[in-house]
Amino acid sequence: MIKKHTISIVIAIVCAIALPTHAQTEVKFNMATATLLIPNVGIEIPITNHSSVQLDVLGAFWDSFNGEPLQIVQVFPEYRYYLKPERSGLFVGGHIGFGMFTMQKPGFLVLYDKYTPNSPYNLKHEDGSFQSGRATFYGLTLGYKHRLNERWGLELFVGGGLSQTNYKGFNRLDRVDVDEDNYRDFNGSGEVLLYRGGLMLVYKLKGVSK
Repeated sequence: MIKKHTISIVIAIVCAIALPTHAQTEVKFNMATATLLIPNVGIEIPITNHSSVQLDVLGAFWDSFNGEPLQIVQVFPEYRYYLKPERSGLFVGGHIGFGMFTMQKPGFLVLYDKYTPNSPYNLKHEDGSFQSGRATFYGLTLGYKHRLNERWGLELFVGGGLSQTNYKGFNRLDRVDVDEDNYRDFNGSGEVLLYRGGLMLVYKLKGVSK
């Protein structure tokens, strides 16, 4: 079970490290995930006129979302390169990430899964079924940042790549991905999928020069 204070601790650590460190630091809030009451916040710190590093955190804490649990924590450190100066316009980023989840794995986001034909459970979506475990992510982000004025901006982005997960499968409270003859603590899976995206509202912190 993911504790609700986990995301608050991560955000506090990020803010304590990032806010005092560099002029032109930007803070971000994902308006797309906010419509589902899923907070996703980020901090971006410039390195050069064309590059930056970003750390963003997403958390979902639904005990029941459309009848299924939706509990997620994701943390993504990322390096970004912008084609235009002042870190605006089109960009590409490379990232790694870590996550914990209790949810029904979303099959519609999977681009490629070599294990699905041989798996009895990976993409079996039944009422009351869900998976709980941990994931690592290795991938790319593509996006576009539009400056509204000196302080405010909008950022549209989507990210994906390889996701490696260790999880247990349940139907309500009963574990269903193992049996007595084939028991294991965790199942493993690896998919290429889309796992992040949205529309960020961007704010450049006050007191910094352009």
